[in-house]
Amino acid sequence: MIKLTENVMRLGNRHFNFFVVGQKEAAIVECGVTGGVTSLSKQWLQMEGKPAIRYLITSHAHFDHVCGIPALRDLYPQAQVLASKEAQKVLSKTKIINNFFQQDEKMSAVLLAEGLVADKITSPSIEAIVVDQTLEEGDSIDLRDGLRLQVIASPGHSPCSLAYYFPTDQVMFLSDAGGFQISDEDLFPVFFQGYEMYIETIKRLMGFPTRILGIAHERLCVKSEIESFYMRALESARSAFRNIETMLNNGMNEDEMKQVLFSTYYQGNLRIYTPENINACIELLIRRVKESL
Repeated sequence: MIKLTENVMRLGNRHFNFFVVGQKEAAIVECGVTGGVTSLSKQWLQMEGKPAIRYLITSHAHFDHVCGIPALRDLYPQAQVLASKEAQKVLSKTKIINNFFQQDEKMSAVLLAEGLVADKITSPSIEAIVVDQTLEEGDSIDLRDGLRLQVIASPGHSPCSLAYYFPTDQVMFLSDAGGFQISDEDLFPVFFQGYEMYIETIKRLMGFPTRILGIAHERLCVKSEIESFYMRALESARSAFRNIETMLNNGMNEDEMKQVLFSTYYQGNLRIYTPENINACIELLIRRVKESL
């Protein structure tokens, strides 16, 4: 557990960050995976003066951002789950949810192997994840005592992506909008919905006065690190676009392109995901570049 500001705490483990925002009443921003909640729950038990958790807020409907919801509901049965309307639709589909929790099981095994959880974790068997309240651009989430989270549409990574800004402490919870941190220097660009939208979202988020970037995975960014992160996010996306465009222009077939990109990106922290998952991500990057040319 790390206290980031008077009103924001970070819980979880090194791969999955959960942010508790508020004092008397609070929201948890980012819902992670089952293994991440296992880490959070132990930290929660050790805390004194805990706030009442009123909301569980997810950024978008990818398995590594929603599979922790059932375990969080067990911890906080009075809390409401908040997400975009698009995410609500995805989370109601049984086939998708089944696939999500298969990936969640594999992620739990990775966290166990890294020593981030102590025991084998079994993912829940459910057919849907219920969203209690939907959010959209311009909404705000009231946390009492004048504290509010602003809801920001952040397309590009996925059609259902939202970011959340906490103006009181100038904290931006941007989730995956800037990419995944392979290392402290390298980012995996994740413009799975659309390249141009992804770039525009990063530029827009850069415009908010920010002291802390609450990134969903790996390390956070503070103060002077923030601009550097955003610039790396832009360059990683532009570089990926240029590389894919060059390979296409050189007549390389898609299987060859996938091998090159997989070798480039499947390093460091990204290896917590299965090769199948990352190959599917790379297919999306290639498709989005083709659409933009």
